Amino acid sequence: MIKDNAPRSSFAQSTPNLRVLTDPQIEEIHYAGMEILTDIGMKLECESAREMLHGHGAYVEGSVVRVPVKLVEQALRSVPGSFTLHTREGEPFLGVQGYNAYYGCNPDNPLYIDPYTGETRKPTSLDAANMGKLIDYLPNIDFINTCNFAFDVHVDIRDRVNIRQYMFNMQKPICFSCKDNDSLKDIIEMGAIAAGSHEKLRAYPYLFHIEEPISPLTHDDTAIRNVMTCAEHEVPLVYFPMTMAGTTAPVTLAGLLAQSHAEIIFGLVVHQLANPGAPFVYGAIPSIMDLKTMKFCYGAPEMWLCASAISDIGHYFKIPIWGTAGPTDSKSIDPQAVAELSYGFLMAGLSGANLIHDIGLMDSADLYCPEIYVLSDELVSMAKVITRGIDVTEENLALPAIRESLETSSFISQDHTLDHFKEIWRPEFFDRSVSKKTEEPVTDKLNRKVRDIFENYVPLEFDPDKKRAILELEKKWMM
Repeated sequence: MIKDNAPRSSFAQSTPNLRVLTDPQIEEIHYAGMEILTDIGMKLECESAREMLHGHGAYVEGSVVRVPVKLVEQALRSVPGSFTLHTREGEPFLGVQGYNAYYGCNPDNPLYIDPYTGETRKPTSLDAANMGKLIDYLPNIDFINTCNFAFDVHVDIRDRVNIRQYMFNMQKPICFSCKDNDSLKDIIEMGAIAAGSHEKLRAYPYLFHIEEPISPLTHDDTAIRNVMTCAEHEVPLVYFPMTMAGTTAPVTLAGLLAQSHAEIIFGLVVHQLANPGAPFVYGAIPSIMDLKTMKFCYGAPEMWLCASAISDIGHYFKIPIWGTAGPTDSKSIDPQAVAELSYGFLMAGLSGANLIHDIGLMDSADLYCPEIYVLSDELVSMAKVITRGIDVTEENLALPAIRESLETSSFISQDHTLDHFKEIWRPEFFDRSVSKKTEEPVTDKLNRKVRDIFENYVPLEFDPDKKRAILELEKKWMM
């Protein structure tokens, strides 16, 4: 069953939402993006993609490609406005459409804070298995991303080993990046084994891939070949630039959005020419470069503003949206981390981004710890209460209960209260006790929860025959 994040009543119901751009502003950004594509052009390093674009009317001069508006309009017509991500067992799970907001974790962190020793070290493939169990357990984190490198195996196969560990230890959808096109094809083959066949993987996608251009205005050979491979196999693709205001994009936010839009749309054109109708997700990670420290800022207010603007643009063109929330520039779970996480979750949810990633990124994407996912699960559950809005029904208006209170002077003993009190949000880790003493510190509670999940949670067993087939495929990687 697809997760229902915003149940509707029979009454007309409004749910809270956020817009930072008007339609006329979106149109101006789009026109600027079209000028970038048609007049300035993009550097494209993939020869086969240049030939394909040239064959469809694009102007090619060396490595620079200028895309006519008609190809953009064609791509915008053919890209689907929705798709469904499934579980490992093929059950529909995430309806990627409209304002449905789902939350997932971060990609590719090089450092890990061990929940048992507290030391910062390089993560391993065993940590990937534990992260699969953790994300599978947490009810408000909806998909996993390749959140760690596996430094205990060779660099050429770390991406594939991580995906194998996730497949064996969780059911939720898997988002992944990879080293090269060969890795991508192997991971798609693993997905086909898990789904039952390539045809079933197309019909019931369980994996989706993330790929990036190189801002400003460059699309490298590996990225574009991966774009076309995903289109061929109909593996949902997110193509997102990581634009940094002041360094890899204009320092003004409107200029940053125009360039980001052009880079995304260029990927969309290639993708839809390769296979019209293949599923594609519109998105970017647009933020600022702190020109004092020369660090990309994950907790900057400009990032949340621009990420919400990206959602507005995606909604305008009716394309599924890649959102960002959950990273922090902090190096530990502290007040800064909680503030930056909370702003991000709420703004991403209110903006209606569909696949909201980056939960767990710490210290400018250098670091992660399992406890931050458990904390984020609680914060996301709060954000979901707010973005769900208020369900106005005859039952919820509670007029009989209000009438009864005229005699009882209280609602606490009423059947209506008994029927509905569990609908009120309650924290698992935050302190609501009546004691004047501080309870156990939140960080200690989070650590205890992580260790309990690692040691005691048993995910649904993966089909033994499929597991053997993936381990047999793995032998090819080792050659």
